[in-house]
Amino acid sequence: MNPFYAEYIATAKILAKARGLNWDLVCDDQGKVSKDTRWNLTELVGMLPPPTLWLGQIGVDPVAFGKLNEIRRRMNQQPLVSGPMPQHWRDLYQAVFVHKLLVGKTKPQSAMLVAQGIRRLAPVAETTPPWAVTPEQIQQAYNAVLHSGDSGKLALDFATTVRTILDRQKLADIPALARFCIPYPTSESLSAQQQTETLRKRQNAHGGKEGLRRSLAERKSAAKLPEERAFWELARIVFTQTPRSFSDAIRFAVFKVQIIMGFRIGEAARLPLDWKRWREYLDADGRPAAERGGFSRSLMIRHFAEKQDEDERPEGISLYENTQHVPPMFEEILIETLEHVEKITAPLRERLRRQTETGRIFPEYPEDALVPAWEMYVRMTGNIAFSDPDIPISLVENYRQTYDIEALDKIRQYQLSGCPRMFPRFWGAPAQRGIPIRKPWANSMYGRADWRTARVRVGDVERHVWENRTTKLSDTMPARITDGTLLYPHELMFIMPVRNVIEGRNNGILDTTMYSAIGRIDRGDLIGSTSGKGCEALFERYGMTEEDRALRLTPHALRHLQNTELFRLGVADTIITKKFNRRSVQQSHVYNHRSLAEDLADIDLPPEAEERLGDKAMQVFKLISANKARGPVVDEFHRVQLEYGDEAAFDYLNAEADGLHVTPYGLCINSFTSDPCPKHLECFNGCLHLARTGVISEQDNLERMRDKFAKVIITLEALPEDRRNIGWANQLLHARLRYENIIKALGTEPGMQVFPDGNDLSVTAEQKAGATIIDTMKRLRDRDD
Repeated sequence: MNPFYAEYIATAKILAKARGLNWDLVCDDQGKVSKDTRWNLTELVGMLPPPTLWLGQIGVDPVAFGKLNEIRRRMNQQPLVSGPMPQHWRDLYQAVFVHKLLVGKTKPQSAMLVAQGIRRLAPVAETTPPWAVTPEQIQQAYNAVLHSGDSGKLALDFATTVRTILDRQKLADIPALARFCIPYPTSESLSAQQQTETLRKRQNAHGGKEGLRRSLAERKSAAKLPEERAFWELARIVFTQTPRSFSDAIRFAVFKVQIIMGFRIGEAARLPLDWKRWREYLDADGRPAAERGGFSRSLMIRHFAEKQDEDERPEGISLYENTQHVPPMFEEILIETLEHVEKITAPLRERLRRQTETGRIFPEYPEDALVPAWEMYVRMTGNIAFSDPDIPISLVENYRQTYDIEALDKIRQYQLSGCPRMFPRFWGAPAQRGIPIRKPWANSMYGRADWRTARVRVGDVERHVWENRTTKLSDTMPARITDGTLLYPHELMFIMPVRNVIEGRNNGILDTTMYSAIGRIDRGDLIGSTSGKGCEALFERYGMTEEDRALRLTPHALRHLQNTELFRLGVADTIITKKFNRRSVQQSHVYNHRSLAEDLADIDLPPEAEERLGDKAMQVFKLISANKARGPVVDEFHRVQLEYGDEAAFDYLNAEADGLHVTPYGLCINSFTSDPCPKHLECFNGCLHLARTGVISEQDNLERMRDKFAKVIITLEALPEDRRNIGWANQLLHARLRYENIIKALGTEPGMQVFPDGNDLSVTAEQKAGATIIDTMKRLRDRDD
């Protein structure tokens, strides 16, 4: 056994035992772990549900397993039989969760993505233990995963598992197994690999040449920004449309907060009920600052910031409390939105509070109380439509305009005047047959129930829910704030009816004053509401055209957009960093997707520069000010500015930097008004004017030129000696020199000179003598003296 593997598993077992986890999981023949032994990963790290993630499966991944058997049949190998993983692989799978969650302090979702790779590799290995896994097994598992999804995400996650677990932890005898995550040479595998590479480049678009801009107007890493039409459509929906369900009303409010404040989606979803903080401002005399032309007070929003160093504690992740200023232009709409949410969720919040305090499902009644069957039906299902006739459209529309409790009461009174129609089907269903239907005047059973007067005992229903409907239980688990205090779900702003299927059926109305199952809003629900993953997107429900209904958006892109816009508007990066709860300015610049044109437009110029510089010279001056240009013209500008002052330097730019020349290989700032460059497009031959930019096509051109000269060198070196002459030696020297210069250009950072000590290839030797403006000014000064 590999010693690193043994230590990895032993450490995980010790940590698991200290946290009260059962290492010997009990499972069925398909690997499903029993409820008594499965691990609650969300609770393990101290996070708030929903969602609640479990380690509840130690069998194979069904999708990847099916693709694996297809590959094995094509390779004339015996198909595998699904079942629990072998013990060594099971130990590794569980150990990954322990190390990721308890040592690495990652979130359950992230740990799950890494650990799933073990379930996809284990069936390929069969009886081979993890430390002895072979390159062939890695490749076969990778190709099975490669065909398991259309986006390429699963393949990237699998490669990450191999690289970070088997390779980095040295758990396998063969090193660097990730290099065998390669596709088979079939058209299907190569096509899937191309999709995976495309996704990888998009995910890593903030760095490397894939993140560079092809033109001045192109935004850096634009794939991380929301599509413009999708953003404005989402804004139209949440700020102007009437929500068609209570749940949508809550979702609208969450997205309003995220758009206004730029929170992470989890930060918006976990907003506390006690969110409002006012800060007062006084002048030196103690009077309101507004009397002196300032602001007397500003609104701050209390929230719980994610990804903070301070939120880690030995027992798991806690909530880190922070505040953020609300822009004055959004104060009114934010207050109106959150006060409306607080009002319409008041019945749910009060019931959830009493459920938390009593541990009861229906704390409104004692356990021996007999309540009408229609009422208990509504409390269990939330469906307010329980009798004939149908609810008038006017009542429905009136309720959905405000989601006010009084409008809901009118609908309930209208329903009570009709004849019950849902009860025989509901109470007679197998799931509810264990609940006795009783007479109203005595604690006796009905033979044939009269649904107008039928009753059920509250204790009977509560016992039924606890035993058979655990997904209908409210969320009462508290979270801990970093100061040690507990925060309960009813103290959060955004709470929702859970397991709510009524609103999804023919636009049904949920009775929020009676429904018993309540919890926090699910972060995954919000992501699906705009991305369409796993549920119907808001665009589909509220879009006005087919094009609108097809739009999709990732909520986190809204954060990227606001970060970029603040940069574009000239807000200091230190302020942006503080606003977004980051620990370093560099993190904010990763979220900066401005185009180069926007970068330059944001630069403030001194008044004298705006007066004296022409358009092109001003653009060059902005490049110099932004430290994005190098070369002899730039050096000369600084020398003139230092010796003769700003006005002379600006005159120099007007005269010399009349052209901003963008070549296929870089940027050249030089004057060609009198003579063309004698070495045009041979900049890579050592010209000191050449400076690199962030344009992708420039990188591509240089790479193609590098490969071209490499082939020339190989061809020349392969010539037999009897065919080599003086011309051969000159050609080889010429090719090697240009090849080395291109390599140097490829290794130069954007904005830097490629050959700072190179030659000025734009002028002849005769032109170089006494040609600079400084030389001219010196001669004039000497003559005057």
